Amino acid sequence: MKQFDFSTVKNVLIIMMGGIGNMIFLTPALKALRKTLPSSIFSFLLGPYSAEKAIEGSNLIDQKIIIEPKKFTGLSGNRRLIRKLRQENFNLSITSTGTNPLKSGFLCALAGIKYRLGENINRKGFFYNLRVPFDKNQHEVESNIQLVKRLGIEVEDRSLFIQRSKEDQNYAQKYFAQNNLEGKLVLGVHPGSGIHQAGFKRWAKERFSQLADRLISELGATVIFFGGAEETKLTEDISRMMRSQPLLMTGQTTLSQTAALIEKCSLFISNDSGLLHVASAVNAPVVGIFGPTDPGRTGPYPDSSAVIRNDVACSPCYAGKPVRCNHTECLNSITVHDVIEKVKQKLDKHA
Repeated sequence: MKQFDFSTVKNVLIIMMGGIGNMIFLTPALKALRKTLPSSIFSFLLGPYSAEKAIEGSNLIDQKIIIEPKKFTGLSGNRRLIRKLRQENFNLSITSTGTNPLKSGFLCALAGIKYRLGENINRKGFFYNLRVPFDKNQHEVESNIQLVKRLGIEVEDRSLFIQRSKEDQNYAQKYFAQNNLEGKLVLGVHPGSGIHQAGFKRWAKERFSQLADRLISELGATVIFFGGAEETKLTEDISRMMRSQPLLMTGQTTLSQTAALIEKCSLFISNDSGLLHVASAVNAPVVGIFGPTDPGRTGPYPDSSAVIRNDVACSPCYAGKPVRCNHTECLNSITVHDVIEKVKQKLDKHA
């Protein structure tokens, strides 16, 4: 394979249309790319899912272009986007794993980007002139690494990254001190998921309430509920169902403050969500509750033992679009006892 010439690469466009977890999965490849291109400008083309918050404030992002669905729809909207991309004079585009190659490749070609790197999904990557095979059974982290390896970049550091500042860590320190949590068993819990995936990725809130009560009564833990502002009602509902009193931090912190708080937790329990991968990025022990999504593709990285799921014939069934299922047996068959036992195993391992 001919060695890629980085001398002409001044402006890089990175297309990443997923959420916070997907951005975190991209960070090992991003870190290696930045090491190779320390002076280049990294611009991101993103959806309106706040994924940029995972890396803002770091050297992994310089600019962002957020595609608002209403602004960039139809022929005129796409023309505006193409015109904007042309104005930036990008030399290289990299489309993150799992992204539609027809749309992204065609967009980059029309934007006049000389080098266009992406996955040849279903043999539709013909608008890319730098292609890699797509393996749906490979973890997203490894798939993203394959992209930069196509450029001749070796990724030695596969650790995940989430941006947090000294101020964020001081905030977490102060919160733990104010609530007398230092040196105690503190378990973070996220009962939510992406708002567009709420109907099929979330374990029942009744079970989260039972789980939290048992974590408090049986393990003597303090439970902190985390989540975005849109999940405030969810955690309030769960709290009202409980006999014990948890701490509620839903909607009260920035993502980087949340990351700093999770970093101080003894363990973090979550559905398949962005915050599960935030926890992995700060090296907190995790337990991930999985149903229709594939933990082999989007599970905790690199600790696959952190997953709790039941083998159901129809799972995993998630393929990028909302799951329409009348029973969600994959999630409903996971009991509170199952999760408690997994939590105990992980705590023993990290004692």
